Amino acid sequence: MKDHTSLRNHLKQFKKPAVLDIFCGAGGMSLGFQNAGCKILGGIDNYSHAVNTHHRNFPECIVKLPAIDIEFVRLERLSLNPGDVDILIGGPPCQVFSQIGLGKMKSLGKNIDSDPRNFLYKHYVRFLNYFKPTCFILENVENLRHKHRIFPNLLRTLERGLPGQRQQYPGYKIQHIVLNALDYGVPQQRKRLFIVGFRNDLDIEFKFPGMLCDHFVTVEEAISDLLPLTAPYIPYRGKNTGYKQTDFKKCYATLPKSEYQKIMRKRIMSSNEPDGVLNHICRSHNPIDMICFAMLGQGQKYINLPEAMRRYRWDIFDDKYRRLSWNKPSWTLTAHMEKDGLAYIHPTQNRSISVREAARIQSFPDDFIFDAPTTKMFRLVGNSVPPLMAEAIARSVIEALTGELISTLNFPAGKRSTRDCSQLALTI
Repeated sequence: MKDHTSLRNHLKQFKKPAVLDIFCGAGGMSLGFQNAGCKILGGIDNYSHAVNTHHRNFPECIVKLPAIDIEFVRLERLSLNPGDVDILIGGPPCQVFSQIGLGKMKSLGKNIDSDPRNFLYKHYVRFLNYFKPTCFILENVENLRHKHRIFPNLLRTLERGLPGQRQQYPGYKIQHIVLNALDYGVPQQRKRLFIVGFRNDLDIEFKFPGMLCDHFVTVEEAISDLLPLTAPYIPYRGKNTGYKQTDFKKCYATLPKSEYQKIMRKRIMSSNEPDGVLNHICRSHNPIDMICFAMLGQGQKYINLPEAMRRYRWDIFDDKYRRLSWNKPSWTLTAHMEKDGLAYIHPTQNRSISVREAARIQSFPDDFIFDAPTTKMFRLVGNSVPPLMAEAIARSVIEALTGELISTLNFPAGKRSTRDCSQLALTI
């Protein structure tokens, strides 16, 4: 193992800590760490569309596995050796921990305690035991810390290793916190749990990033420059989801209207062909839905519809429809967008938001391309860690490792806060 001094010298010399992302999804965590100055070694996931998207956006990775269940990954066959990974990141699937996921599983009569997804974190620990990285960052839903009884076992295993393997396990000093993406320049109310561990033998002091922005980026500041869309039509009670749309570059409707939009467009506008943006595709809607959309003002939801238009029980489905507000951040995006987008109606257009608009709300820049069918793109976006949130964590981690502040670029997230938002920057 590297001692503390040699570790600092190693990171200062190469300036790019090596990061492996497991349960990587589309790559929100990878992007955040890359923007903070890290080298992404690869992303591992069992969802083919996530893997395709990660490969497309991180083409220089060393590890490029096809979609594979984590239990079948043979660590000794990866093109990496123990010591090659400085930082391990990733978030095991959260359905068994989230409030929505728990409710759905109970309604289906499934045994939550025996669900194998409860124990996928043990494979995360297997990676830690093999590569012995300097530190790790595990991300999950807030509910895991507050309500799920598996949490103490998770922390203990991350700290000490799996039974029978503890002699070889490096051991980690664990810290955890719930952070809100709003505080890091993301135009979305999204609370996530972050568990960070540093190797015990290195005696590293780590502090989570504090609130960096006290002016929240609004939906208008995030998406108002994107081209207006007309939702494809599907018949009422139709069995299909609309005709298959072709994804092609769409021009921007206006010049950037906010500092946030400038950042989202910066890299694509500096490319050789700054002629538009991909993934700006919305879902199809039936005429009843579109009439309901038109009846809702910004910020209103299903319960605000006239009773004659309520086709569902309002006491259960009070937010079946929900219209975003221009002058506020979005509420939490979820993977349910794969099924329908009725909880994310555009503030001024009678349709649900597009993939690109959802990606903007997650803080993915416009050059990040989701490589999947339209509905699967929504799933990828909804499951992602917002890159700007990941970048905030990454910068704090690297500062702890090197003992130096990372050089900063301007990250304009609305007005300056009491703590300068330029501590976050999309380094593109």
